[in-house]
Amino acid sequence: MAQQVNNTETNSKPHKPEGKKRHLVAFIVSIILTAFAFLAVILGGSNAFVIPFIIVLGIIQAGFQLYIWMHMDQKGHELPELGIYTGLLVAVLTIIVFVYWLGGY
Repeated sequence: MAQQVNNTETNSKPHKPEGKKRHLVAFIVSIILTAFAFLAVILGGSNAFVIPFIIVLGIIQAGFQLYIWMHMDQKGHELPELGIYTGLLVAVLTIIVFVYWLGGY
């Protein structure tokens, strides 16, 4: 009789836990972005630079939060991702409408 070979033992790779290095890098980047925001305020630049700079840093950091910590880049998160982007679109459009409505521009 032929000897059976257990394919699961010979072909499988050991499962690596996902993300220790990835999470550490994201954490360090988040701390660096926060430090840049604090430095922008401490150095006392003009409001025309500091406020948009902090907003951009916040958007980048929110992206890290969604895709690294909340695993939005993995399969099966399409519906929550659609909800987040739809809510973001509604929020941005609401802000734009109210700025124009109040005569900001």
